[in-house]
Amino acid sequence: MTLKKMEQIIKNGGKADITIRLAKIPDMRRIQMLYAEVYGGNYAISLITDKDKMRRAIENDSYYWLVAESEGRIIGSLVYALDISDRIAKAFGAVVSKEYRKLDLAYTMMKLVLDAITHTHKLADVVYATTRTASHAPQKLTESLGFIKLGIFPNTHKVNENETHCLTAYFTEEALKKREPKPNLVQEIVPFYDLVRRQINLEAPAVTEVKSLYQENRHMIPPLPLETITAPAFIKNRFKNLKSNSFFEHAYMPFHEPNLLFITPDQSTEVYLSYNQKDKYSVVMGGVTKETSATVVLESIARKLSDMNMAYVEIILDAYTPQLQREAMDARYIPSGYFPCVKKSGNKRYDCIVFSRTFEVLDFRNVKLLSLYKNFLREYLSLWREHYIESAFRND
Repeated sequence: MTLKKMEQIIKNGGKADITIRLAKIPDMRRIQMLYAEVYGGNYAISLITDKDKMRRAIENDSYYWLVAESEGRIIGSLVYALDISDRIAKAFGAVVSKEYRKLDLAYTMMKLVLDAITHTHKLADVVYATTRTASHAPQKLTESLGFIKLGIFPNTHKVNENETHCLTAYFTEEALKKREPKPNLVQEIVPFYDLVRRQINLEAPAVTEVKSLYQENRHMIPPLPLETITAPAFIKNRFKNLKSNSFFEHAYMPFHEPNLLFITPDQSTEVYLSYNQKDKYSVVMGGVTKETSATVVLESIARKLSDMNMAYVEIILDAYTPQLQREAMDARYIPSGYFPCVKKSGNKRYDCIVFSRTFEVLDFRNVKLLSLYKNFLREYLSLWREHYIESAFRND
């Protein structure tokens, strides 16, 4: 079996066999029908909803799109995106028609590609996924495949209601061998690191105390005057030629394309983001700035996104710059996950920290979490209260 010719037949107890195979262009409409069956019209990933993007992904060697078919009907779908140069992959979009869920089709599809890209063909050192929290099933699925629990994305998407997702990843031995050890963390990050250490063998981190410049006086943060450009092709091409500077050099955001640009009138600061108006989700990709304080830039980004009615912004920063961690937290970007080995540079892999800021009331009523994810949520909420509530009492 080669990576591009994978196929497996599943017996269905006397009923018609199920074939798991790579998706083809004629499957597109039936794939969309499956997602509509399961999610209604609320699925926000454009790869599923946009036919042109779906076609390019099915035809592109950097995607491995599996479907499960029975009697001419697509009853399961799963996508892996692969970045060959960074040796990282992302699994997403796993969906199975309700009447077929007892057959473990999602597990079978995920394992087929996972084994191929990490062991048989050795194309990726790290594979990650984000799992929904409406039930325990997606979290148990990745757990059963050997994925490590790394954190949460609190209220990361908003369609009908707020959705929290979990972050999980599979690490090969090669990834851990290439890992740059001894991250340097501010104290607030250590509990997240320790939750990951409980699952894989990591050394104790260095811990550095960094004084906050803005924590007690938010009004002192002077916002930058940011203008907005929303021309996707222009932004994508401009970003390709960009060499990030300042704190943006420490940022990393895989498998996203920028479609939003914030720029100051004098063009001394450019911030590239990926955003989705439908689910109010946005991430920082990179940028350039002459501003010396990351707090000022990150606060300015947050204010601009809030004015645009976004609900969430995320930035992933490396785990070796405690000054930058403090500055991100001064801008009220709260850590919610720790991701070892995610960023590749040369022959090394570097740990990163997930920071996010939400602009809406936190809502976890519909969240069902496995125990370790609950611990990540507790740590996040503790810091959120400290930065958003307790500071009011300290300022009396």
